[in-house]
Amino acid sequence: MKVRTIPHTLVVALLGVIVTLASPITSRAEFIVNSGFDLLHSKPGTSFGGVPFVGVPLGTFDFGSGPLGTGNADTIVYRIVPASPGAAPITRAELVALQLMSADPVNFGLGLGTYFVTLQSTRGGPLSSGFVSINFGSEGVPHGTFDSFFDVFFDLRFGSLTGPIALSGNALLTVVDVPWSHFPPPNAVEIVGVNTFLNGSNRLTDFFPDPFTEQHPGPPATIHSVSTASVPAPSTLALASIGILSLVGFARRSRNRVSPEFLS
Repeated sequence: MKVRTIPHTLVVALLGVIVTLASPITSRAEFIVNSGFDLLHSKPGTSFGGVPFVGVPLGTFDFGSGPLGTGNADTIVYRIVPASPGAAPITRAELVALQLMSADPVNFGLGLGTYFVTLQSTRGGPLSSGFVSINFGSEGVPHGTFDSFFDVFFDLRFGSLTGPIALSGNALLTVVDVPWSHFPPPNAVEIVGVNTFLNGSNRLTDFFPDPFTEQHPGPPATIHSVSTASVPAPSTLALASIGILSLVGFARRSRNRVSPEFLS
């Protein structure tokens, strides 16, 4: 009886299929980061002119198809083009949202009270542009590090996010060697097509940074500490809202504190 042998090339092909099917596809890191948005929350340690500031959540943001909920995000970065190793590791970026408020009543020139930091672009001023240089490492978490630079054009407003402008200027915020991953931290705000599932099928081209602190030496000295925005529990969100309202009320009632010089 004649025994048929399987061609060597067919054996190799079959083994390749078996290995592919057995491999955990979701664990394979990709060496590309698609364009998208970073939703960030300002942390303790943030300050402006030596004064502690806290984030004011945006609530919602229009990424191009109508307002969407953004959890406790008060800062949003738009990475405009994809990044990959070799010829294109740097992506142009823009700071498209920033809302901060002083943690204590201060006087930046328009009286004692609460001051707010917003972007000049919200009133038709210059864009706050920059670059994010993404370094790709071996597979795993983190998948690499990044450096960033932003020329932030800001307004310092008195009393509210739309109050009179006490100061306008720009701050060059930089940070280096921050770890990042394709995968979000627990409870992160995830919006499909905005900051997650950027390739339409999985998270392997997404970008989530570790907590980091960017700085501008001044004047005015600026420190901005952030982490990925999260979705607070309803009770936590309610307490935070009460705290912010109480802080604003206290600031309006304060009248007798000495006004220090912060911008000299």
